[in-house]
Amino acid sequence: MITDPKRLSAFEAASRAKDNLSLAQKYAILEALYQEARSMGHFTQDDILEGIDDDIRLAALLNGNVPIPPRKDR
Repeated sequence: MITDPKRLSAFEAASRAKDNLSLAQKYAILEALYQEARSMGHFTQDDILEGIDDDIRLAALLNGNVPIPPRKDR
């Protein structure tokens, strides 16, 4: 919970000011993290749709303006 919004804003501004990476560098970091996760067994083809129903339901709840699909019992 954020108790001091001014402090958070100051932190975000300072963080943006120190961020001097190019978009290509940011994508390189993202790709490296993805490859690391793959090497640990995550994001495989076997589990690509695992839990998608829960993700869709959560997204609908968070967005608030989308009809919430009924939950299927497993």
